[in-house]
Amino acid sequence: MGHFYFVAGGQYYSGANIHFTKDELDALSNVFASHSVGNAKVYLTQQVCDEFKRNREAKIKDALKRFNEAKYAAQLPSFTKGYPEHERILTLTQELQQLSKRLHDKVSEDIAAQRLQADALIADIFRRTEIIKTPKEIYERAVNRGRLGNPPGKNDSIGDAINWIILLEKVTNEEDIHIISEDGDFYSILEENTVSPFLADEWKAKKNSQVRVYRTLGSFMKEHFNGIEFAFDKEKEDLIAQLYGVPTFAHCHAVIAKLAEFSYFSVDEVDRILAAACVNNQFGWIVTDSDVSDFLNRVAVPKCGDIFEPERVDILNKVIEEQKTRT
Repeated sequence: MGHFYFVAGGQYYSGANIHFTKDELDALSNVFASHSVGNAKVYLTQQVCDEFKRNREAKIKDALKRFNEAKYAAQLPSFTKGYPEHERILTLTQELQQLSKRLHDKVSEDIAAQRLQADALIADIFRRTEIIKTPKEIYERAVNRGRLGNPPGKNDSIGDAINWIILLEKVTNEEDIHIISEDGDFYSILEENTVSPFLADEWKAKKNSQVRVYRTLGSFMKEHFNGIEFAFDKEKEDLIAQLYGVPTFAHCHAVIAKLAEFSYFSVDEVDRILAAACVNNQFGWIVTDSDVSDFLNRVAVPKCGDIFEPERVDILNKVIEEQKTRT
C-alpha cells in the first residue's frame, strides 16, 4: 500500500485546480478511487481543503487573464485584398472571435456556478474522503515550529507546518510517504527536486521511513506506475458494467440514478457509458428521457471532443438536442 499526501502550494491545491489538464484530472480521480478501495492511502487535511477554496478564484483569475489576452486578429497586408483567401481569412477570424466570446460566456457561467470539471472532481473528493481536522494542540505545535524557524513554512505561514505535523501523527511507522507539491518548503535548497534534508532527517528519526517528493502528479505516476492506472472506483465500475445488460427501462433508470450521485467521470468512463447505450437497447432507447439526458449532458457532453465513435457521437447529439427543447 502506498501513502500519499496532496499538499497545497505552488500550482497544486489539494491535488487539483483550474490549471489541471483532462489527463491529470483523470489520474487524480483514479488516485482517490484507489484510496477508496484500500489500494493506496491518501491524507487530506482541512488545511488543504481550505487552501483550495481560498485560492480557487486567484487561479481562475490568472487563467482568465491569459485567455482574455489572446488575440484573434489576422494582420494582413493591404496588397492581399482581392484574393479569395484574404476574405476567407477575415471571415474565419470573425468566426473565431465569436467562438471565443461564446466560450468565455459559458466558462464564466460555470465558474460562477462552480461547475468546472476540476470543481466537480474536488467536490467529489471532499465528499468521499475523510478530511483530517486541525485540533488546537496541532495548531499550537505548528506555531511553535514556525517560531523556531523549522520547515516547512515561510513568512509566518503555519499551514504547511500544520500539515506536516498531522502527517507525523497519522502515517504508520515504517511506511514511506509520497508528497506531491510544488511548494519549495518541502525541497532541498541545493537539490531542488529532492526533499529538504531537515524534513528527511526528522521523518527518518520519528517514522523510520523515507519522504519522497514530486512536483507534479505526472512525475509521480511515471516513476511508480509507468502507465499502469490506479484501481478504479469499484462501485462506479459495477454500475457502468450493469448498463450493458440492464433488462428493462426501469432498471436502467435506477442505475442512472445511482451513477448521477457521482460528480466526476473520466473520458474512459464516459466512453464506456456511451458504448453501453449503443449495444443495449434498454439503455439506448431512453437516452432522451429527461433523467438520462440530464445525466449524459452533465457528464458526457463536456467531453464530446474526446469521443470519436460515430454511434456514440450520435447519442451525444441526441441528448444535446433534447436538452435544447427544454431550455
